[in-house]
Amino acid sequence: MSARLRYTGLFAAIVIAAFGVAYLPLSPLPVRADEPCTVQHPLMPPMKEFSGQCPNCGMVRSMWARTWMTFKNSQGDFGVCSFHCLADMAMKSGEEPQNVMTALYLDPKQMISADKASFVVGSKAKGTMTMKSKLAFPSKAEAEEFAKACGGEVVGFAEALKMAKAGVPKENVVITKNRLDAGKIVEPADNTDQCPVCAMYPARYPKNKCQIATEDKKVYHFCSTQCLFEFLKDPTQYAKKEVKPFLLWVIDYPSGAWISGRTAYYVVGSKVQGPMGHEAIAFDAKKSAEEMASKEGGKVLTFSEVGPDKIKPK
Repeated sequence: MSARLRYTGLFAAIVIAAFGVAYLPLSPLPVRADEPCTVQHPLMPPMKEFSGQCPNCGMVRSMWARTWMTFKNSQGDFGVCSFHCLADMAMKSGEEPQNVMTALYLDPKQMISADKASFVVGSKAKGTMTMKSKLAFPSKAEAEEFAKACGGEVVGFAEALKMAKAGVPKENVVITKNRLDAGKIVEPADNTDQCPVCAMYPARYPKNKCQIATEDKKVYHFCSTQCLFEFLKDPTQYAKKEVKPFLLWVIDYPSGAWISGRTAYYVVGSKVQGPMGHEAIAFDAKKSAEEMASKEGGKVLTFSEVGPDKIKPK
């Protein structure tokens, strides 16, 4: 076996373990006429001309460009790695995504309106963040041609989004487990991992713990979101060096599950206290955050709106 093939197999195993995504071994580009469903996905090496990081899972467009999508909602403009993350963010926010654009699976440099695209669902070609791929094509005829060779059914955007939403709950359980198994999320060890801001042990605060993983794979554990946002305000004060956060995880208050800190909703100014007193209580779903704020006081903020000055009263 060549070194290239050994590397490809190892990388495939890492990607599947880390993100719970389906992965197809590398094959030559351009696509061969007799093998239309064996294209290079993810792109390796990453194509630097594609920029962006999915806020929902942390995956980068330079690798996952074939399934990249952009959309808008009341919180702003977003780019996500997959139909899974598009559906997940829609369910969290309670808003349908607007102005959705999708990359074409066989020509990821092109983005077209998702309403005009046709999607092949469940083909042999693997997608991103799901075992049931949803791949975009510029016309129904091209989608049907692909499905004839690779399997799957051809649907429009609305039906594909409905399918993606139905799969999100089960997929998220698997993805979180795989992240923990692969070390993408690291449970803090008691008496070992200390919060860099207050020196407390995050393992002792299961409903408030949170963490940052940097580009160089350093993990910083925090006992609370108060310490997390204090650290993010000026990392050099606590890490004594420049810190580039890559993955950011917090705990969903109702379920105790790890979720993305960048897409979480935070209740600040409530009666609920954390290890350091005043806290930004994290929720995966905006509706859950609003329900808590109506009972316990406070207001709901997004990640970009939170800061130490919002958490701690003046």
